[in-house]
Amino acid sequence: MMVKQIIPADHHLTRKEFQKDGDNFLHVSEFYFDTIQGEGIHIGVPAAFLRLQGCPLGCSYCDTTEVWRYGTPWTFDELIRLIDAAGLNTKLLNGHHLVITGGSPLQQQERLYNFIKAFESYFGFLPFIEIENECTILPKTYFANLIACWNNSPKLESSGVKFEDRYKPDVIQVTANNPRSWFKFVISKEEDWDEIETGFLMPGLIGIRQIILMPEGATREELERNRELTVELAVQHGVRYSTREHIVLWNKKIGV
Repeated sequence: MMVKQIIPADHHLTRKEFQKDGDNFLHVSEFYFDTIQGEGIHIGVPAAFLRLQGCPLGCSYCDTTEVWRYGTPWTFDELIRLIDAAGLNTKLLNGHHLVITGGSPLQQQERLYNFIKAFESYFGFLPFIEIENECTILPKTYFANLIACWNNSPKLESSGVKFEDRYKPDVIQVTANNPRSWFKFVISKEEDWDEIETGFLMPGLIGIRQIILMPEGATREELERNRELTVELAVQHGVRYSTREHIVLWNKKIGV
């Protein structure tokens, strides 16, 4: 399958940054389409991925660190022209999802809101937008209402991130109150469920029917190692299971 690159992950090596003026730009790491959503509630849906630069966490198992730590600013006009030239707007109109990921997209929340409104103004519609979110930055209501699906992934101890940096109960609860929110938890050991129960379910921050368990794995081998345990925990506790289909298909590879 030929995934199409709009902005390749290595573009920062040759692109010069412009003088940033106002809020009409996004810091972009990569942008590609003609692929599928590889995980979560919409796994398998044809999708485009707009990856934004930057993340406040830097999890030990992150498989995109080498991408989101780099990037350059792109104006809304540049991005819209690229979308138009690639014919991506037609695909989005006909059902492909626009997955805005990172890193942490909400680090650019205000500019991202303005970009989505600029897209709507130019093309005359809003695509089905998914946001990948680590639940450390509070989403503004006017921004949250534009998003069709919130793929939230609060980090557990296994992420290697300090507790006070990764666990934000107020942000988690506000996000959980959105009926379009799901919570993906990365599983590598049985104790991960205990942490989900004590940190998220018992305090009433999220509902059990919002939970999706996903095996840790940046490679096929790691995914295979954690898959059976994750399925067992999902069945035992009556929650959803998700694989990481992009890893199954392409192993550890950027731009897919």
